[in-house]
Amino acid sequence: MNIGLSYWGFLEKFEDSLVSNTPDGHRFGRPILVDELSRRGHNVFALQPRREKEEYEEVYNYDSEGFPNLDVLLLEWRWPTYKNSGENPTEPDLKRQEELLEHYHGQIPVVIWDCDHKVTAEDEKRWPKAIIADPSVEPKFLTRKRERLMFWTDWRTLLPVSETGFEYGYIGNNYERDDQFERFYGLASKYLRESGIQTTVHGNWLQRSPERACPSTIISKNAHISFGQRLNFRESMTRLNTFVTTTHISKPDYSKCGFVSPRFLENLATSTPALVPRDLLHRNFLGEKWIVEDASDVIRKVLTLSKCDIRERIAIVSEQTDTMKKIGMFDVADVVSFLLNLE
Repeated sequence: MNIGLSYWGFLEKFEDSLVSNTPDGHRFGRPILVDELSRRGHNVFALQPRREKEEYEEVYNYDSEGFPNLDVLLLEWRWPTYKNSGENPTEPDLKRQEELLEHYHGQIPVVIWDCDHKVTAEDEKRWPKAIIADPSVEPKFLTRKRERLMFWTDWRTLLPVSETGFEYGYIGNNYERDDQFERFYGLASKYLRESGIQTTVHGNWLQRSPERACPSTIISKNAHISFGQRLNFRESMTRLNTFVTTTHISKPDYSKCGFVSPRFLENLATSTPALVPRDLLHRNFLGEKWIVEDASDVIRKVLTLSKCDIRERIAIVSEQTDTMKKIGMFDVADVVSFLLNLE
């Protein structure tokens, strides 16, 4: 079969992921899917402008302008931003997505994968024959039923368990997570520093944007947090591997649907224990003992984990991985079967 992929991001092997100044939450899973489709003998067409330096070997064809003969189209949904819309857009992803929809909608199965919960009711009505999917245990409902299409993994390990460090950290950008960030990082950071643990955050927090608060405001409000620059994917996963733990904070909209971000899978791949806020629907993805209610919960569990030796950390990561595996929602084989069986 010919499978079209529309994504505004990178398709690279882990060791080649060296570009940092871009949000792309699916760098971990995208190559896993392409590899699996290619392994099964299917042709993958990448349909947005290529951003990675080198073409990915398993992609049959890059085509950022044309409309190849496809059997299925999977769109990682793009929405209007100050960069891709307005009078002088600087990024072409939204325009190209619309062209693809206008050409393929109603002709072949088209999956709109709402992997940021940005599809609107108007979008759903405009493309009535498209299949809407999102990575939530209970997918969002606007005007019609959605399919559940979770982020996936092949359960390979990127990095081995490291010795316990002295940082509690977050690798992720500053988008719509203010309440949980304050509860699980901001409020915990002062006591953790006094106890010998530094709270560290990497992402776009120090970059000016009309979509976010001024960095100086963020810094002054969080005096006990060390904010670092954005890292490329390889650096960010290597950095994550050194943290005592991290907490998987979510947007409110994500929490109420049980939206499981790729951060869960990246943590397991980098062999780092993680904590899950109780706000998340069906929050028992890593096991009951790793659920946190508030800052005091975070402090207690971070300090406990900071005292673990490497054998204990290996056992914890293994336990969390086994728990996720048993849930049975995150295998790349399930995603491939979903795409290949669409009518």
